Amino acid sequence: MKDELSATIPKEPSPRDGPTESEPAEPPSSGGRTLGLGGLLIELVVPAAFSAALLLVLASYTAYWDLHTPIGLGIFGLLLVALSLFVSIRVDGFTLARRRKRGRKQLLNRANPRARLVKFVLGGLVIPMGALAAANLFELPNHQTPMSLAIRLSIRKPSAARAEQLGNAVLRAEIPIGKVQGIVALQTLRSGEALDQLFRILSDDPAALEGGSVYQALSKALASYGASAKARLRQRFDQVSPGARRGAAAPPGDLFERYFAAGFEGVKSEIDGRSPEAAAEGDWERLQAARAGLKQALSQMETDTPSAQSGSRLPAFIMQTFLQMGLQKDPDLLAFSHRTAVDAEWSDAVRGQALLLIAKLGGMDDLDGLYAYLESPSTLLRTRATQAIATLQSKLTVAATSG
Repeated sequence: MKDELSATIPKEPSPRDGPTESEPAEPPSSGGRTLGLGGLLIELVVPAAFSAALLLVLASYTAYWDLHTPIGLGIFGLLLVALSLFVSIRVDGFTLARRRKRGRKQLLNRANPRARLVKFVLGGLVIPMGALAAANLFELPNHQTPMSLAIRLSIRKPSAARAEQLGNAVLRAEIPIGKVQGIVALQTLRSGEALDQLFRILSDDPAALEGGSVYQALSKALASYGASAKARLRQRFDQVSPGARRGAAAPPGDLFERYFAAGFEGVKSEIDGRSPEAAAEGDWERLQAARAGLKQALSQMETDTPSAQSGSRLPAFIMQTFLQMGLQKDPDLLAFSHRTAVDAEWSDAVRGQALLLIAKLGGMDDLDGLYAYLESPSTLLRTRATQAIATLQSKLTVAATSG
């Protein structure tokens, strides 16, 4: 009877008994704490890495976002911090339920508010800013930074493909007008890729330095990029070999003296042999006027010919491009102009352009140096010095009047 009664009374559940059918089985516990370092590192690194990759891709497809400029890089930094913080919050929310279930069994990456705030500060602010600074300051063996390398290896912009197509079209063009229009199109793109193509044309197209419309268009296009092109032009100028700076020695005298002076002397002798009445009619004055006009025309032709007496026309091209840039104050370029003007290894054409560049960038302290070139034995240098003095004096007069 007692056994039958006890069989009908329900028993209290015992820990020794297994889980009931209505209760889910709990996972066995190891009884110790885990470090949780792997999950924490993932949640700290993933937001910055994902955000940086996404922004590089977006920048590569945005025509007006140039990461080579300080403004473009600053925008990248601000967006990197904002996006990293957003991703960090989203990743934390995704893993929050699992971390709460573990409770105090995980030493790192806990679910309490203080631990989460520290993680947001690290993953959304400190790590992105530190990584960006390191990527721009750390120098690789090839004088690049990790940031510049990442920009170069990122997906190419659509404008890069268009710039390359225009560069190819310029190199394939058989008539000057086709080359000029392609160069103008590259100038209007206003991108780093277009500038690369302009320098490619300068290196690979033999017609670029032969003078004429292509020469002028390419110089103007490079000058429009200002400081972005200045450093690369200086580098190419310095790479000109000493043997190619002056080229073959030019014949003595200017064009008039070499080809027309003797002829005019012969005409003068013939006029002098005539009767005094013929001389009184003004033959001598007309001959003198013709001689002066021809001499002036030939002198202008000689000074305007790009590096006519130089083995390499590149230095004269670069100097002309500097002259066309909208630079008003540039101490480094001014010092470069002084060094070029006094360097006898350069041709007179290049040194003369350096004098004009001194006038463009210089001030009152540079006038005495320009006057010294008026005593030069070179007709070309005397002409350029006169032109430079007039330009600089006019600039100083305007500045004094406006001041």
